[in-house]
Amino acid sequence: MPNVSDVPLFKNLPESELSEIKKCLKEKAFEKGELLFQEGDSCERIFVVQQGQVKLYRTSSDGREQVLEVLSPGDTCACNPGACQWFCSSTAEAVTACKVWFLSRDHYVKMVQTNSGLSRTLNKLFADRLSHFSTLIEEVSLKDVKKRLIKFLLDMLDGEKKASNTLFIPFTREEIAQRIGSARETVARYLYQLKRKKLIDIKPHQIVILDKEALKKLLM
Repeated sequence: MPNVSDVPLFKNLPESELSEIKKCLKEKAFEKGELLFQEGDSCERIFVVQQGQVKLYRTSSDGREQVLEVLSPGDTCACNPGACQWFCSSTAEAVTACKVWFLSRDHYVKMVQTNSGLSRTLNKLFADRLSHFSTLIEEVSLKDVKKRLIKFLLDMLDGEKKASNTLFIPFTREEIAQRIGSARETVARYLYQLKRKKLIDIKPHQIVILDKEALKKLLM
């Protein structure tokens, strides 16, 4: 669980400014599955994840979800502070039981306007988010579902902090499908295809990568 001073958005701010920020933050807990806000809502505050995970997603006309980001401790949903009107462009849902810090729009805008360091941090955050979304658009529009699933598994493996070929999957096949823009049945079918080819093994809440190099070749 990060301290306020460890949050990337507030990092390197002087203690006097951090003290003022702490006074403005409101902590709130959510259970798994609870919504923090919905797409189209008037956005009057931003949040920073303190504990747990929150997913941001959009819903298509046929009701299918496409996960845009999964935010972990220290991450924020912070948007453009210069917009005349704020409306949520996505829905935020607790992936796990979580706690967040809320910061009102007025405090957020004032902080950005009066702190050049915070503005630079936001610029980097927006640039990283744009790069992530560009990659997401490319993957969803140009690659088939099987390749998206394989890339998802390999990216998760590369993100593991310890050297291991075992992925601990804290979410369902439905949630994997939402992340890669597919249907649960399709994800399940391709997972078992990969298992039959002995490229992966499937255990309760775990996927074991048996042949990483062979999986990489399937992306070519």
